[in-house]
Order: sequence, then C-alpha cells, then structure tokens
Amino acid sequence: MKNYRPLIYALITVFLWGIHGPAGRWLSLNGVDIYFVFATRLWIGTAVFFVYLLITKGFAIDLKTFCFENIKKVIIIALIGLVANTIVFHVSLVYLPGTYVMIIENLAPIFVFSATILFYKIKPKASELLALLVSFIGIFLIVLGKGSSQELSETFYKGLFYCILAAITFAGYVFFSADLMRDYKNDPQSIIRFLFKIFIIAAIVCTPFIIVSKGYPSTPLQWFWVIEMGIFQSGLAYIFWNFALAHLSANKMSILFMLTILTTSINEVIFLGFKPSLGLILGGLLICFSGYWVGRKLEG
Repeated sequence: MKNYRPLIYALITVFLWGIHGPAGRWLSLNGVDIYFVFATRLWIGTAVFFVYLLITKGFAIDLKTFCFENIKKVIIIALIGLVANTIVFHVSLVYLPGTYVMIIENLAPIFVFSATILFYKIKPKASELLALLVSFIGIFLIVLGKGSSQELSETFYKGLFYCILAAITFAGYVFFSADLMRDYKNDPQSIIRFLFKIFIIAAIVCTPFIIVSKGYPSTPLQWFWVIEMGIFQSGLAYIFWNFALAHLSANKMSILFMLTILTTSINEVIFLGFKPSLGLILGGLLICFSGYWVGRKLEG
C-alpha cells in the first residue's frame, strides 16, 4: 500500500483541481470578484498549512532556519509559481470555461522543458522540437474551433493569453520546486513548511486585492465555494501534489496532471452545461500528447 500512496495523493489532487476551474468560473459568472476569490483562497490555504504544522508540532524547530532556509528559491517560487500563476489562472476563468484553461495549462511540461534548455544549455533533439510544434498546432486548432463553442466572444483571445501565462507560471512552480521536493522526499514536515512559507508570502502580496474587490460573495452558496476552494484546492490539494512530486517521476506527474482536463470537463458539462467543440477536443489531444512526450524526455 505504501508504494501506491504517491499515486493516490496525485489522483486526489487531480480530483480536487478538477473542481476549482468550474467553481471559479461559476463564481465569476455570478458576480463574485475573481480577485477576491484567489486572494482569499491563499489566506485559507495558508491557514490549512499553519494548523497542520501546529498540530504536528512542525514549528518546533529553530526559527532562523524555518524563516531563511532556501529563502531565495522560496521567494521565486512564491512570486512566480504561486502569486503570478494564481492571478492569471483565475483571471482566465473570467473569459473562458475551466476546460479551456486546464487544457492550455497542460502546456506547462513544454515550458519546463524549454527552461531546462535555457538554464542547463541542453541541446534539443528533433523529436523534442516536433513536440513543441505539435503543441502549438493544438493551440491553433483550439482557436479555430472557438466559434462552435458557446460562452465565447471577442474576449476569447484575452482569455487565451492569460491561459498561456498560467501554463508558463505553473511550469515555473514545477521547475524551481522540483529539486526542493526531491530533497524533502523522506521529510513530509519540510514539504508542509515549504508550502506554508510560499503561501504566506503570496497571501501577503495579494491582500490588497481583497481590499479593492468590488464583488464580494453575497449568498451562503457563494461563500461555501470560496471556502471550499481555499481548504481543498489551495490547501489539501497542494499538500497531496507536493507529496506526490517528491516520489513520482516527471513523466508520471505530467500524465496525471492531464487528468485534470477530464475531471474539469465532466464537472463543467454536468454543472455548467459546457459543450466542447471539435477543435477543442482535437487541440487538447495534441497538447496532451506533447506534454506526455516532453514528460518522458524530462524523466530520461
């Protein structure tokens, strides 16, 4: 059973992240300011990590070590992989259904691979360049197919832009945190301390968005989804994802992350009446294939 735990953790994350796109989209369509949603989520997620560390006595360490251990990487991951990703992901939900957002965010392995080329000076192979080309063909098909899908208007390209930024920033999270997670492979407490640090930084940075928000939740159901997203998608999902990231290969994580497309689509079809276009389906398959192929190369 122990050998299957990382896989189970990853699948739990996939299920939870399959909820947050439709939930965020629903809140946006019902007048809740998306800036309030993501900033509040960060504080709730921070509280989840704080309670976990408090219960497990994870703060019973040298305070200087807790605050300054890997501080440069922590700040980079917090600002790029969490603050920037959280903002552009949620803003994209204002313009596009969550299924589009999750499909395009699966370009992340492509950008992780590109970062390894840039930072480690690895010369790409022809097959890897082909995977890059296929992923962009996938985006092109999604753009062509937008006209046959409901809920899309002239704001489609703005949403597409934010989706691509979401993929880039999530790639930044994976790229910069991968080494840390491997170091914490047999130390779950360190993983939670890492999450607490990046979340507290992100929550403080994003607090002004709560203050200037113009559309607060006004019904119990709206408040329920904001709180649910904070506890489960920002808190528990990140715990499970990072536990899995410490044990599973890049290839397996890339494949499992793609399942968020399926869970997001199912939720949107059932609860929001979403009808995917042929271009979205074909383009999504090409992007998933590219992410899978690059994931294999990252593993190798």
